[in-house]
Amino acid sequence: MPVDRLLELASRHADAAEVFFEETESRPVQFENNRLKYIHTKNRRAASVRVIANGRIGFASTTDLSDPARLVAQAMESAQFGQEAKLAFPGPAPMPSVAVHDPAVVSFAIERGVELGRDAIATVLVAYPDVLCSVEISKWLGHSRLANTQGLDVASDATAFECYISALRIHDGGLLWVGEGESSRALVHDIERYTAKIVSDIRQAETESAPPAGAFPVLFTAKAMGLLLEIIQTAVNGKLVQKGASPLVGRLGEQVADARITLADDATRDYGDGSEPHDGEGTPSRPTPLLEQGVLRHYLYDLQTAGVMGTETTGNAVRGFAAPPQPDATNLVLSAGDDPVADLLTGIERGLLVDDVIGGGQSNVLAGEFSVNVGLGYLVEGGQVHGRVKDCMVAGNVFELFSRIRGISNVQETHGAIVTPAVCFDAVSISAAE
Repeated sequence: MPVDRLLELASRHADAAEVFFEETESRPVQFENNRLKYIHTKNRRAASVRVIANGRIGFASTTDLSDPARLVAQAMESAQFGQEAKLAFPGPAPMPSVAVHDPAVVSFAIERGVELGRDAIATVLVAYPDVLCSVEISKWLGHSRLANTQGLDVASDATAFECYISALRIHDGGLLWVGEGESSRALVHDIERYTAKIVSDIRQAETESAPPAGAFPVLFTAKAMGLLLEIIQTAVNGKLVQKGASPLVGRLGEQVADARITLADDATRDYGDGSEPHDGEGTPSRPTPLLEQGVLRHYLYDLQTAGVMGTETTGNAVRGFAAPPQPDATNLVLSAGDDPVADLLTGIERGLLVDDVIGGGQSNVLAGEFSVNVGLGYLVEGGQVHGRVKDCMVAGNVFELFSRIRGISNVQETHGAIVTPAVCFDAVSISAAE
């Protein structure tokens, strides 16, 4: 189903139209319980049409590309009941140069994925034969094209690569689950590093300590910081701001966090997990400051939400083929601080180091609250890391915690679409099972 044909048909009936086409191939290799489970190849070709007709938005999508007239008719029909249009489709504009396609991912042999998975499991089993490992290594190739009646016509080729390994150990009546990995638009070369971290985590968890109960300092590693940053990501989403559901409504220009906090959304990072040269509506990508020295600077908008709010898009329209664009974050980047992690630990007389959390507990995310089980955490006493803590939870309000920061590490780590240092917070609520 050619994009040009769809656009030509839609332009006959709609006041304005946009066509999105996507062609993808994914090839995951998955191991479960130390054994190869499957090797799978999935191909998809899909298209969607968004129209503005009589002042309202219509949308339709399909993976059946045999009848373009029917897809356009469905979009036009849906416009009768669609949201009032507060957007105008963008015209052509210069796009930033952003690396999102790695030839090494394209040429990565799936047989190599099987070999890497088996090697990773073997390494863990040499150290701990009683462990059950799961591994997923996958590559993704995609081509997309976006065109509209304003003359915009942009195409993109992209890649993605993921590798994750987890280990489950049931030992002396206790259960331990640890997981490590990475996703990127470039080939991940250091899978062995994540395997080594799995072994190290199991070894360190063999010694157990009783967790403190009450309000104590907690150091969240870069991996664990994802939970807290995702709550902030939700709060700056323009759609929630539009609905009045964000705790940050009406607070632009206010100090909402410690002055050491600088957080940005940035789709222009080369090979970032959420990187693109333009967003899902064709707006050029750019870094968007969210918090600058603790001051709230922007919410994240797509065209329609920005139009409703009487402002401009931030280039944060995120889309798949099956649904209209919605505002969302791309790559969240928290600036590094000044302190080595060892120094952050030194300042803790008694508290926790949290490396992983489980679930959302009874969290009221829209209010900035969280209450989660500590999946992998350690007692910190006298500035030293001691044994693993079990059966405990950490809870609090993210916006209150980000105003009670003890220190930020001077090294960033990338975990998927989140780039962050470790952060130590004061007076985090810790509860332990009796």
